[in-house]
Amino acid sequence: MTFSLRRMLYEDRYKLILAACQDIRRHREEVAKTVIASQLLDALDVDVPSDALLSHIVAESLLRRIDRNLLSGRNLYLQVEKRPQIDLFTLLQRAIPAVPQGYALANQYLVHAMRQSSTPTLLEIGIGKGLQVVALLRALARDPGKIERIRVIALDPNRTALTEGVAAIDEVRAELPFDIEIYPLVKLIEVCEDADYAHFEALAEGSLSINAAYTLHHTTGPDSDARTRLLRRLRALKPRVFTLVEPSSDHDTEHLTRRMHHCWQHFATVFDLVDRSDASPDEKFAIKEGFFGREVRDILGTSDAFRCERHETLESWLLRLKKSGFVPYPEIELDVDLPEYCRSSVSSGLVRLSYRSVPIIAVFAFAGEAG
Repeated sequence: MTFSLRRMLYEDRYKLILAACQDIRRHREEVAKTVIASQLLDALDVDVPSDALLSHIVAESLLRRIDRNLLSGRNLYLQVEKRPQIDLFTLLQRAIPAVPQGYALANQYLVHAMRQSSTPTLLEIGIGKGLQVVALLRALARDPGKIERIRVIALDPNRTALTEGVAAIDEVRAELPFDIEIYPLVKLIEVCEDADYAHFEALAEGSLSINAAYTLHHTTGPDSDARTRLLRRLRALKPRVFTLVEPSSDHDTEHLTRRMHHCWQHFATVFDLVDRSDASPDEKFAIKEGFFGREVRDILGTSDAFRCERHETLESWLLRLKKSGFVPYPEIELDVDLPEYCRSSVSSGLVRLSYRSVPIIAVFAFAGEAG
C-alpha cells in the first residue's frame, strides 16, 4: 500500500513502523517484532521528545497485538501519573484550540435554531461535565429570542459524569431569563429503544435540537452501517439542527496498515500542536501520554471486537449524514476564533478546523428536513 499524502511528521520513525505493519499483514511477525521492539523506551517522562514518545506508544500498542511477552519485565511508566480521561480532556482543550472551537461553533448553530422557538428542547448526547451545555445556555441568555422554557434531555452512560453535568446546569439557573427542565438518562445512544425515542419526541413538542460532540465515534454496532442507522433514527426525530463534532481520521478501518498511517498522521499532528501551546511541560506530557496515549493504545493495541476509539474521516461522516436523510443547515454568520497557525474552512453544513493542512476537527450542522 502507498500513501500519496504530504511529508509526514517524524517521517523516519513513521516509515520504520509502517514497514513493520506491512510485515505483520504478511504474517512476518518475527521480522516485525524486532523492528517494533527497538522503538520501546525503558521509562517515560516529560523530557521524552514527541517523536520518540509517539513511536514508543505505537510500538507498545502493536506488540500487544503480536507478542505481549516482549513487554513483560520492562520498567515502563514509572514516572507516569494516570489521571481520569475526562479530566485530561478538559486539560487538553487549552492546548488544542480546535477542540473548544468545535464546541463554540456547534453552539452558534444551536443558538440560531433554538432561539426561534418559545419552548425548544435539546437532546445532548454525551453531556460529560456539562461545559458545552452551560456555555450554550449562557449564550442563549444573552440573546434568548422567543425562548420562554428550555428542556434538556441529558444522555451519558457514565452516571457520575451525568450527575456532574446536571449539577453544572443547576448552578446557572439563576442567570437564565427562561425556565429550564432537565431530563437525565444514563444510557448509550446506540442502545436507546423505541420507547426512548418516543419519549424524546414527546418532550420535544416539535422543536428539537440535537448535539453530539466528540461522542459518536465511540458508538458500536454489528456492522459498518450501524452508525448510519443511528443517524437515520435521529433524523426521524426531525431536529431543527443536528450538530456533530468529531475528530477527522480513519481509525475505524480493520486494515492495520491504513489504520496505523492515519493514526500516525493524526496524533503526530496533534502532538506538534500540543508542543507549541503554552501548557506546562507536565501538562503537555499528561495530554500526550495520558489522554492521546490511551487512544492510540486502543486504536492499535486492542482487538477489533473491543476497540472504542473508532474515528472516521469528515468525508465518511458527510456520506453517512447524506445517506440518513439529513440536509445541510442553512448558512449562518459564524465567529471562528483560532490562533494564526491554525486554519478553518466553512462550507455548507461543515466547518473544517485544520493544522499543517491536516483536518483535526470537523463541525457538522444538519437538519432533519429542509427548512
